[in-house]
Amino acid sequence: MPARFRHLYALILCLAVQPAWAVVGGAGIDPNTPKSPWAGVGVVENGPGHFTGALIGPRHVLTAAHVVGGRPAAEIRFRLNLSDANSLVIRARSVHIHPGFRGTSKGPDGFWHKDLAVLELAEPVPAGVPVYPLSVSQQPLKSMIVFVGYGGGGDGVQGAVTAGNAHTKRVGYNRIDVLRADHANNRQTDLFLFDFDGPDFSSNRIKPDSPFNSSLGEAMEATFAGGDSGAPIFVFESGQWRIVGVAAFVAGQDGNNSRFGSLAGATLTPAFMEWILDVVGNDIRSP
Repeated sequence: MPARFRHLYALILCLAVQPAWAVVGGAGIDPNTPKSPWAGVGVVENGPGHFTGALIGPRHVLTAAHVVGGRPAAEIRFRLNLSDANSLVIRARSVHIHPGFRGTSKGPDGFWHKDLAVLELAEPVPAGVPVYPLSVSQQPLKSMIVFVGYGGGGDGVQGAVTAGNAHTKRVGYNRIDVLRADHANNRQTDLFLFDFDGPDFSSNRIKPDSPFNSSLGEAMEATFAGGDSGAPIFVFESGQWRIVGVAAFVAGQDGNNSRFGSLAGATLTPAFMEWILDVVGNDIRSP
């Protein structure tokens, strides 16, 4: 095992891995208007809580399995903040959980895998709401990513200090540091990781491969915190933003998992293109 990955594995053993929550750090709050490029990112309400999902077709939402797993479709809603005055809420008709998802217990590598779900909505969203294409890149290592989700905010020193709500959408950036395979189930590369770098390398948990693996700066560098589970992660590909991942978890070494030095993980959606196409059919935007 290369030294870089031995260090990562040692780090994993001492991390408390939890479902992903809101964006901490980064570019701040999205205007949440119909003209925003992220207007197709909405709230997934599963009854007691709110999380995040993104439209991949007029009637289909991509999110995390742990957000909706075990919940009947009748309890799930997708909320779009189309203006400051009101929201559009559409109930789910059916819930599709990836068959390889085994829950949020740690696997042999310290993480869970295949945390992916698709919601079929009872009716299509209005015309003009963005619907996002999927990335086809199987090797997005080192790619710049942007993630968009609901929940609390904060910074890398204090972590998440602001409570989230279903009307505040945050945007953050990072880079994909590591690709991981599911060695407990078919050895498929289906997960990627990134760390939340501070102003110097002291908080860089995935050690430097300079210059790419350093902080993007306080105006961009971000990670997950609380309400961001299921959030879409975008990569700029073929002239447009495409979904390359879905927020799964965040891991830290103390009670606040969103400080500098934390590690975040996301399901690599290109690995599941065949399953997504089977579920969504003609409703999807073809890559």
